[in-house]
Amino acid sequence: MVKTREQSLSDLADRIEQLQTKREEINQEIPTLLKSEVAESGCWIVRYRAKGKGGAYWYYKWQSSQAIFVTKNGFKSCHQYIGKAGSPAFLKAVEMMKNRTKIEALNQVLHTLALGLNDLVEEATRYQKSDES
Repeated sequence: MVKTREQSLSDLADRIEQLQTKREEINQEIPTLLKSEVAESGCWIVRYRAKGKGGAYWYYKWQSSQAIFVTKNGFKSCHQYIGKAGSPAFLKAVEMMKNRTKIEALNQVLHTLALGLNDLVEEATRYQKSDES
């Protein structure tokens, strides 16, 4: 079945509306995530092994290529102690990483939606040009 010009324009308008709706949804989700604690960009959680009297233990810390963590003495450091797996600080760090990862992914989706909207505008422009011919 071949679509009529009107059907094609209607389909195009529907697709544009769907993309705009999705963009609005995501643009509302990002500020909600930003209200919670979010890990700094460029830092990550590192697992490391420490030896003590009772043997070796696994601990976790924030790590960054830049000194962004403030120590108790007020100096800046490239790492910050989190503690053992399951500790309150560990769970908070994981939540912060999750929030940052979601925001980064949503920003990538917004970029993809912007590309899609540009494509649809280009498609609509072709219809407009064919009308002028």
